[in-house]
Amino acid sequence: MSPVILPCSLRDTVEKHNQAHLLKDWEQLNDASRTNLLQTLQQIDFPEVSRLIELACDQSQGDALDLADRISPLQRVVRLPESDADEKAWNQARQHGQEILDSGRVGAILVAGGQGSRLGFPHPKGMYPIGPVTDRTLFQIFFEQLLALSNRHNISIPYFIMTSDATHDETEQFLQEHSWFGYPPSDVYLFRQGKLPAVDARDGKILLSAPGEVAMSPDGHGGMLQAMKKAGLLEQMQGRGVEYLYYHQVDNPCASLCDASMLGFHVLQQAEMSTKVVSKRSADEKVGIVAQVDGMQQIIEYSNLDEKLAGQVDDQGRLDYWAGNIAVHIFNRSLLEKLTQADQKLPVHIARKKVEHINADGEQVSPDLPNAYKFEQFIFDAIPQAANPLVIEADRHAGFNPVKNATGEDSPETARAAMSLLAKKWLEEAGVKTHPEAIVEISPLVALEANDLQTLTLGVQQHEREVLIVPDDDSCE
Repeated sequence: MSPVILPCSLRDTVEKHNQAHLLKDWEQLNDASRTNLLQTLQQIDFPEVSRLIELACDQSQGDALDLADRISPLQRVVRLPESDADEKAWNQARQHGQEILDSGRVGAILVAGGQGSRLGFPHPKGMYPIGPVTDRTLFQIFFEQLLALSNRHNISIPYFIMTSDATHDETEQFLQEHSWFGYPPSDVYLFRQGKLPAVDARDGKILLSAPGEVAMSPDGHGGMLQAMKKAGLLEQMQGRGVEYLYYHQVDNPCASLCDASMLGFHVLQQAEMSTKVVSKRSADEKVGIVAQVDGMQQIIEYSNLDEKLAGQVDDQGRLDYWAGNIAVHIFNRSLLEKLTQADQKLPVHIARKKVEHINADGEQVSPDLPNAYKFEQFIFDAIPQAANPLVIEADRHAGFNPVKNATGEDSPETARAAMSLLAKKWLEEAGVKTHPEAIVEISPLVALEANDLQTLTLGVQQHEREVLIVPDDDSCE
């Protein structure tokens, strides 16, 4: 077996960018470790990392943005209907969205790189069991939604799923073991999120987590653009005639995939990017908001919105900055293509974090305080670069019940309760009575919305206070 050779050109690049310490253990590494280090170094864009290091060292990170004279309420937003005219506009948008779905020009993107660690679940979060009655996983709920949509519109909806090194293999194995929950495997594209090295905040040196092992971190959900480009998925989209991409994250089981109303508004108002929002529970809710900054629409992290601005109200006592970001977007494919060009890339955010590493003597260091810079891109930073960006309000009770915390708000308990409450409401509208304390779950293969129950013969499985609505050939697990 041939020894692993370090190319001279790579050594020169590493040394040119003042990172020669990454190679100091090369001679002591075995071939497997050399191969891993070589592959990692070849993936690092050293000129770009040097630029980011210089930027990080030149600016103060973590300070709140000075927004007082720059921020103003949203201007281009579609609120939930309140009048007959609103209802007419929503119906028209929904009809147009249905026609777009019929044409087969829609794909979906799922960001699923996170683990369920905060939930005490040692697996990819998409594998978390969340169904109130059946323990259907997040993945199963999403796949069943897309399968129902595909059948309804007689189309194929490609599903692009971004994993991470931490979740990719287990996610792929899980989906294969469950036969992709009935979805055609040819319509599913798994791809890995990229990484960037962590850098010592004192001297700009890339950190090593072990001898010959670079401390790498995921590059944020905005990294999906370059990851898709690298995997050739933009060409796949173009070849399949996909013009619109519905984006969502894995932790919200109530996300309405490829929402026809949202699609309709997006296209009718000629937006390159649309963002779905919900009305904040309160001024101090820890959720990013959408507003105008320097006249341009963008998302502001809650940590950058001071208490005074967060609590600012209009003359009717309503929050000026009410539009909570729920990480649901629609992109034109052409916008994604544009944002992968060198001169159009998303900005990189720099944060100081605690990063375990080895020091110059090879000793393991577990810092008590933030010691390193990490670099991330956020997909919502595409908004200022999009033509005619649009914001569309959703009913948070029906469309946003995330699974973020083990207990309390936004936990499995609150998500299951919300899913059951919504299902009971749909049943009641269809004339089906349930016990006031019943736990109810409706398979997406039966109904994607309340109206679907009006014309169906329901397969109702009821056991004491558990009610499951499933297709005739399905069963309660």
